[in-house]
Amino acid sequence: MGDPEHPVEPVSSPSRKLWADLAPRVMSAIVMAIAAFAVTYWGGLAFAVFFGLVSLLIYHEWALMVGEKRAGVPALIGHISIAGSLIAFYLGAWQAALIIPFIGAGFLWFARCSYDTARWCAWGILYASIFGLSIISLRADADYGFAAIILLFALVWGTDIAAYFSGRLIGGPKLLPRVSPKKTWSGSIGGLTVGTALALGAAEMFGIDATLKLAVLLAFLSIASQLGDLAESHMKRMFDVKDSSNLIPGHGGVMDRVDGLLVAVVFAAILGLIFGEGDALATGFLIW
Repeated sequence: MGDPEHPVEPVSSPSRKLWADLAPRVMSAIVMAIAAFAVTYWGGLAFAVFFGLVSLLIYHEWALMVGEKRAGVPALIGHISIAGSLIAFYLGAWQAALIIPFIGAGFLWFARCSYDTARWCAWGILYASIFGLSIISLRADADYGFAAIILLFALVWGTDIAAYFSGRLIGGPKLLPRVSPKKTWSGSIGGLTVGTALALGAAEMFGIDATLKLAVLLAFLSIASQLGDLAESHMKRMFDVKDSSNLIPGHGGVMDRVDGLLVAVVFAAILGLIFGEGDALATGFLIW
């Protein structure tokens, strides 16, 4: 029996601690996945509004991370520029949609509004805008828009989840310890393998041939998504913050959840522009 004056603290098992850390992540991930799949299925205005709000939240977290005030001039200019760009794009004025973010970013870059961090906010406007424009453009493809977004979800989420578990279970050498101390080579390779396989499975589900060319492309996007994750980790270390915000239980902020998706989506949209015809970006991304 223990000393009543010095009670023995109960020892929690590693598995219990792991589940305590994992439970809020799992619940939040389920809610986010359901919402993302629902708006992707609906497409149109619902998809544009949902990911427009995601883009605005990305910039909101970016501005706070670099030390801006919530209602400071750079924050307001950024939100107006991003919203204006996405609204213009949805209404079909794609030239204005491309120009508006550069006007907002250019104003902050050159005028600086007497804020030391305004130039960081200029980059944030472009970062958030390009994500919103890219993902809405891909989904707007009537033939392969839905398939392209689902493939990217499978790829990025599969990469992220597999990297988390394989890194914890296998361990081994660190990937870039100065940037992200917890990430390992085993996690990166596990994420690459599983993410690519899941995306190829999704392609087959939509009747898209899982060719070697597509596998190589998806593997490249998996690596790009991991680099996007590392880039955000580097930025957080620069500004000495743990998470972009505490909006999502167990996950941190919106930026923390879409950093990899953002890079993969932008590269997919660029490929769609190069190989597609007209506004069929998803077709150009998947069928070339």
